Amino acid sequence: MSKPLLSPVNNAALLVGGGLLGLLPLYCFLLVGDLAWSLKERAVQELVKAQLREFSLDPVLLNILFGVLPALIALFAAPAVGAWSDRTRTRLGRRIPFLLALTPLLAGSLVLLAFSQPLADYLHHASSGGPRQRDRTVIACMGVLWVVFDLFSIVINAVFIALVNDTVPREVLGRFFAFFRIVSLAAGAGFFFLVFRNDVPAIASTAMLVIAAVFIVGFLVLCAGVREPSYPPPPSESRRLLGRLRAEREGAPWFFVLLFAAVGMAVICVLPVNINGYNAMAQFNVDRSSYGQAIALTYCISIVLAWPLGWLADHVHPMRIGLVTLAMYAIGMLLAWMFVSSRESYLFWLVVHGVLAGVFLTGTASLLPLVLPRERFSELAAFSASVTAILAMVLAAGTGLVISWSGNDFRLIFLVSGLSATLAVLLWACAMNAHERRAGSLRSYGSS
Repeated sequence: MSKPLLSPVNNAALLVGGGLLGLLPLYCFLLVGDLAWSLKERAVQELVKAQLREFSLDPVLLNILFGVLPALIALFAAPAVGAWSDRTRTRLGRRIPFLLALTPLLAGSLVLLAFSQPLADYLHHASSGGPRQRDRTVIACMGVLWVVFDLFSIVINAVFIALVNDTVPREVLGRFFAFFRIVSLAAGAGFFFLVFRNDVPAIASTAMLVIAAVFIVGFLVLCAGVREPSYPPPPSESRRLLGRLRAEREGAPWFFVLLFAAVGMAVICVLPVNINGYNAMAQFNVDRSSYGQAIALTYCISIVLAWPLGWLADHVHPMRIGLVTLAMYAIGMLLAWMFVSSRESYLFWLVVHGVLAGVFLTGTASLLPLVLPRERFSELAAFSASVTAILAMVLAAGTGLVISWSGNDFRLIFLVSGLSATLAVLLWACAMNAHERRAGSLRSYGSS
């Protein structure tokens, strides 16, 4: 294998000698990839939602398409690719080959998604269906192509985060992920502020094509610039079920089971609002422009908070930040359910939701890289993603059914998020207590 440009050992030396300045080349290449990733992540789902809303307002369909199906993909695809990536050894490393193979596939699937309506029209004319059948054909086309796109997106995300974990020193992971969040939030703020001032369904296809081009260029630059470290040979032993969660220096795997349940519940508690917030606009007389400006405002506030939160994560511990933020989020969403009744109140609580969710994501972004053993990070992180996926399927499907049963009362999305966050607080407190017993101290990163 070729000599690494920036290995973890070299990075530690740079921290002692030149400080964070020595990591600047690595940061730049990773952040170029993050910019491309963030634009795709922040924008594509909202563009597809805007197009889909022209053909269907069914909350069950919405939650299945953007909640259940992505969770199913994460459940089955992410662990397999994670374990495969951990055991791969090539001249280019163990992550870069996967990114090189998957990047054009994701960009190509996004191009097809951009042309989903013309493709549906072609299929509709070929089948000689009626006007109502045309809407169903469009929905089916968009759904299938969204699933294909999301498959590549979820797999690439797992490999990308594993690459960051392999190359960035643990001592600065919190601050590095804060940089990631700043780039991601800036991309999201620009998208919502500029694009949502227009007729979003009309420009959605063009926007997707631009994002596909930016994504493939950004990730090819990332792959060309980042050099992975040398890895030890993969372990030859085969483990099954919970035995695969057992790290070399650990005893029973139940800490990881509890940790993954807590992380999963914390991650999914925002889904009811994230998935259904756009469709809730009509109930509270909110126009697209105001909705986009509110989301952009949440991102701008989160940008200001990102660096202090990254510093705090490196000096306190992400588990402490997560517990406090989850408690605030649970209280905030329950208050939102009680007090949302007008355009202004909906936009206010939407901003509260976005800011608190952003604080949680930024403050806990380095949690799994800190806690999981580095040599098997991708595989174990994929197990975590699988737990999250199972929980997300239940919550997303349940949210859709609850909204449909209530006659499309979208105030309930805040109630569901608040109750889910309350459960997440309890699980998180148990996981933090288990971590304290296991590591001796939340500040003892070396034994984490």
